[in-house]
Amino acid sequence: MKRGVIRLGIIGCGRATRIHHLPALRRTPEIEVAALADPDPGALAAAARLAPSAALFQDAHELLAHVDAAAVATPTPSHAELAAAALEAGCAVLLEKPAVLRLEEGARLAEAAARAGAPVLVGHNARWHSLAVRARGMIAAGRLGRIVGLRSTYTHAHPPPGEHWHRWRSGGGGVLLNDAVHHFDLWRFLTGAEIESVRCHTADSSLFEDDTASVSARLSNGALATCLLSFSTTAQSEIEIFGERASLLLSLYRFDGLHLTSRGEYPGSLSFRVREVARFLRALPAGVGEFRRGGGFDASYSAMWRHFAGCCRGGAKPLCTLDDGMAAVRAVFACLESAGRRL
Repeated sequence: MKRGVIRLGIIGCGRATRIHHLPALRRTPEIEVAALADPDPGALAAAARLAPSAALFQDAHELLAHVDAAAVATPTPSHAELAAAALEAGCAVLLEKPAVLRLEEGARLAEAAARAGAPVLVGHNARWHSLAVRARGMIAAGRLGRIVGLRSTYTHAHPPPGEHWHRWRSGGGGVLLNDAVHHFDLWRFLTGAEIESVRCHTADSSLFEDDTASVSARLSNGALATCLLSFSTTAQSEIEIFGERASLLLSLYRFDGLHLTSRGEYPGSLSFRVREVARFLRALPAGVGEFRRGGGFDASYSAMWRHFAGCCRGGAKPLCTLDDGMAAVRAVFACLESAGRRL
């Protein structure tokens, strides 16, 4: 795979594949979508309309004989088995988040990856969001000073689940397994610290187990963190990082969503607000162009796939390893234990 176009097979043709992965792969000339697999004929046909040259399979194992690399984008309970099969077939693997549904599956998958010697990239696409990349650089450069706290919000008005597994923890559903893994991974990516301990409360709704959750945590750098997650309110994906010198607000749904506030500044002051208006106007032309290209989240998927191509060709190490993916899963399981929840 060091030269030429990488032949990719996508296992699982649900919403994430059709809405995120296939459009991003159209903008990734290094990768050809050579095959699609899904046991649901309707989902397979819908994905095939976006990748008309792909060979179609209902059995994922048959697909593996025809590709160089595989994306596992199925419901979470099948992640470990399918990723291991792809590795045994000699494929590089992009594994959708959460990496696995059970911790013991992660250990077995790590053994399979070590035997195969093939790269595994976990698809926490927010690591490739341009604002997250900039925020990480600012933190690493010491702009915020010592980090003392983080505040996360990841909420949206989730429609009634079209895919039944989204409803239940046992299928990988709920805000903790679906959404918290994103922000837990970003906490680690942005700060370089591990999540040491958590406390969690959850609430169900008529549509979802774990519809809403609140989390408090301590990180290995001493920082304290909180996170609110919900499927039942307005859309936000924000992380505010508080340091001794400054705070940084990262708002992933806004093109101008990176706000630095220095210690001693008052956000309500006239000078601060004038500066923010000027900053917005400077960012507006680039923001309009980004929206025309699909926005920051679409761009993050494209960047992730380009990185995966580099991993397949041996020139790059995975930015989000299986160990990284498992760290987010372990934090979720600690939350479930704290909340008295079981799969």
